[in-house]
Amino acid sequence: MQLQTQFPKHLSDRLPTRFNRRAALGATVLTIGLVLHGCGESKISQCNKVVTIANKTTALAIPKDIAGFVPLASNIDQIRTEIQAIAVQDAKLKELQTQLSGVYGDTSQALKGQVKASEAKDPNAMNKAKQDLENASKKESEIVDQINMLCSK
Repeated sequence: MQLQTQFPKHLSDRLPTRFNRRAALGATVLTIGLVLHGCGESKISQCNKVVTIANKTTALAIPKDIAGFVPLASNIDQIRTEIQAIAVQDAKLKELQTQLSGVYGDTSQALKGQVKASEAKDPNAMNKAKQDLENASKKESEIVDQINMLCSK
């Protein structure tokens, strides 16, 4: 048996040219890129994460006295931190996430303000803190509704 030193003619015609190799490489890279892009978290998955953490506020016990507002504010701060930590790619959801985080910050500050006003026995400051808390609650409700509408699409 004799060893061939050249490619057989029928195989050498199928060897890719430089252009064909680049085109094949480009197509491969594009395909891998599309597959990896598709592997990212979906908007629904991101929505679920935001909603799951936001729902933690409903499980918080409402304190019976003013002394319980400080731990409640601390718990809301923790939820705020968790909301901020979620990686969100959808622009509208990211905006709503930022707004919700701000509302939780406002809520925490209002609770702490209520405690300070109570300790100082300042009725004006107590009314302002109460109003701030009510405003934050309304904003939270609006933002949650917007998140639910966005995530249901």
